[in-house]
Amino acid sequence: MRRLALACVLLAAACNTLPVGYDQIGRYADADSLDLYPDTVDSYGKPIATGSAENMYLGYDNQYESRLIIDFGLADSALDSVAAAQLILYPVDSTEMSFICRPCSVPWNSSAASWHMADSITQWFNPGGDYRNVRLASGTFAGESLVLDLDLDYLTTLVRESHGIIVFPHDSGFVTVASRYSDATAPRIRFTYLDDTEREYVATADAHLVDTVDVEVGHQQLLVGSGYAFRVFLRFSLDSIPSEATVARADLVFRPLLQYWRSDTVEFGVHRMTEPYSRTADFKSSGSAQLSYAVSADSDTVARLDLRGLIQFWTAHPDSNFGLMLTAEPEWGELFRMRIPNSGPGAARLEVLFVMPPRDRFRP
Repeated sequence: MRRLALACVLLAAACNTLPVGYDQIGRYADADSLDLYPDTVDSYGKPIATGSAENMYLGYDNQYESRLIIDFGLADSALDSVAAAQLILYPVDSTEMSFICRPCSVPWNSSAASWHMADSITQWFNPGGDYRNVRLASGTFAGESLVLDLDLDYLTTLVRESHGIIVFPHDSGFVTVASRYSDATAPRIRFTYLDDTEREYVATADAHLVDTVDVEVGHQQLLVGSGYAFRVFLRFSLDSIPSEATVARADLVFRPLLQYWRSDTVEFGVHRMTEPYSRTADFKSSGSAQLSYAVSADSDTVARLDLRGLIQFWTAHPDSNFGLMLTAEPEWGELFRMRIPNSGPGAARLEVLFVMPPRDRFRP
């Protein structure tokens, strides 16, 4: 009887014993969080092509100047029978703005034209566009459309010897003008002939040429902006994230400090660098993340961009971590400029949460 009782006790004890090594298996994955700050930063500004803009800016203030350049592909036949020639522009807003129109004197390309460049390889002789020193027309924006009589004395110059029209602002402030992408409100020139027939030429190319005052940028002044492009480069060392980790969250966080804006919302995004950084280095044209940020009076409002996919890619391919570029989205959009603090609680940081694979008997 005693032997039977002892056997039962031993059997019960054996049933409560876990298999060898089972108590060493982690039942939950290990997780860790990090706040990473960039080990390299830089910022620079440059004039950019704005020929893709849906709307164009004309005007100037103490920070920016913008001119319009428009081509219409005018035909050079039957000019002697033109009784009237009119330039028609459509303002998007109600701002009053006086201006003057002159013929552009050199060829240009809307996909590459900027304050300094007529196309991708040709510089303007005079920054802001080269023109013939004659007045085609002048006027003031008011209402929903503006019809200007062009000086017929210079019609031959405009059609046969020029490359479109440059519009110069005469007043401070800005007016927004519809571009060739606006269909019914695209810029156009109307010829009225002696027999009262009419012909309209809709803009075939246009852009607004933007310049800005001398703004100091670099690692001490981190600026992001549109119209006149300002860009910020950031690189984060990811050595503290194991290559086998799964990145559960990775957010680029900072507090935008708006210095200039013409809209209640500004948009910016992050692009992956494809080569070691320089101010002429390439980055991916499609962004890794994008944010539409509402301009707020609350200076503590932060911006947060999700970079989980990019950080996961870099942990698996560390040799590809050339850093990221923060730009306006798109850079030819509405004028704005913001600063990213380079120190303090609003400075750019990367908030990362990563998860390690479950522990097992082969992984201590």
